[in-house]
Parts: sequence; C-alpha cells; structure tokens
Amino acid sequence: MLSSLVICLASIAHKNEKELIDLGVDDSKKLTPSKREQLFPELERICAPKFRIISASELNRRMGKESLNLIEALAMGELASSVEGRVYIDLPEKYPDKFIAKAGLTHRDVVAEHKADANYPIVGAASILAKVVRDRLIERLAEEVGEIGSGYPADERTINALKDPVKRQKLKGHIREKWSTMDRVLQPKLTDF
Repeated sequence: MLSSLVICLASIAHKNEKELIDLGVDDSKKLTPSKREQLFPELERICAPKFRIISASELNRRMGKESLNLIEALAMGELASSVEGRVYIDLPEKYPDKFIAKAGLTHRDVVAEHKADANYPIVGAASILAKVVRDRLIERLAEEVGEIGSGYPADERTINALKDPVKRQKLKGHIREKWSTMDRVLQPKLTDF
C-alpha cells in the first residue's frame, strides 16, 4: 500500500545451498526484522542478488493497464533472463503455467509454487533480501514524513497515516493508489462520525 514493490532474484550454486540452511534462512515473514537485517550481508555475499524495484508511482501508472500479477511476472522474467539454471518462483497466483508464460519463462526449467519461500532456501533468501530492501525504503520515507508504520494494509499505524490528509499529501507519489485497500481507507464509515 505504501512504497515500492521490491522483487529479488537470488542465485546460488546447488552445492552451496546448505549454507542457507545453516544460516536459518526461511520465509521472510517468519523472521524478525532484526534477524532479516542480520542475515542480509551474508545473503548478499552468498547469493549475488539482483533487484527490481518498482516504485508506487510506476505501479499506479501500470495497474490501469496491467494486473499486479502481470507486473510481477514481467519483472521476474526480466531478472531470470540474467541467470542460467533452474528458476524457483514464489507463485503469487493460482495457475503456475499461466504465470510462467506471463513471465516469458516457458523455455526455462521453472518451479513455481505457493509458499516457495518456505519450501526452498534460495527463495527464502530472495524474500529476505527483498523485504530488507523494502523495509529500508519505508524507514527512509518515515524519516521524511513521520510515523507511517510498516506500509502494509494490516498495520494500524499505516492506516492512520493514510487517513491523515497532511501526511497523505507528504506521501504523494509513495502511495499505491490502485489498491482496493486505499478505497477502504479513504471511504469514511458511519462509525467514523
């Protein structure tokens, strides 16, 4: 809902994957922010990450013509084209074959699954790297405009920041306006009066 969408491709030689397990790599959502920050430099060293950062303003422009899943698929395909070998994707939609086609990866060896970040250490590493980069973007934004929480729709601090007209003006260009969550945030309810 706030800030950029960060997509990460992490690559590693199969023989080195045990290092990820030894480090305790898992789905980024299962790790504390401090643990993710602690893992970040090690993962950067081991995995040679590549990032695609899609700003909120770019998302707003594109989402009128493209779905979020298509935007993600195109970015993942772009990143995957820079490496060889099997590609693992944490699938954001129901049908793997359709997503792989959208990503332009039908000619590649691809494993696309829901919860791949919990099932494959390399996908967990990519999710940690992406989350740390996004968290840092949110921290920098908060330094400019004040308390905004995590930037996610379940965070009450983020909702309060978006309801504040002064903060919302300061956040212009950083709000993902095409999200249905924004409609709910900005649509007053009778209980608000």
